Amino acid sequence: MRYSLASFLVLLFLTSSVDTVAAAETKAVQTMAGILLKLNHFPSDGDKEALKGIVENEETSEHERVVAQALINLEHKVSADGKPKLEALLKDESASESVKTLAMVLVNLAHTPTEADKEKLQKLVP
Repeated sequence: MRYSLASFLVLLFLTSSVDTVAAAETKAVQTMAGILLKLNHFPSDGDKEALKGIVENEETSEHERVVAQALINLEHKVSADGKPKLEALLKDESASESVKTLAMVLVNLAHTPTEADKEKLQKLVP
């Protein structure tokens, strides 16, 4: 019985930790992850408007702006202008892991995210 309770508590902790990770992401990260999850070759007009809102929001970090701008300019893959900026972001130790996840998905993108990338993105949305 003691082990069952301990196992239950560990499972409860691990489950709540996953929810906390997604909840801790900024709205910008959550929005961009959601856009990437449904992406098919390029963002929709509505997605581009949401991304422009992220770029213009003063609460958006510079790293988030780089990702949002790369997404706005995306057509099947990241633009020649956006790729070096995303690669620099990936090397920046001050960038959050969630922003690096978004950047890595974009750098590797060919029309749509891979199933493995979708699993990573799913962890960033509530």
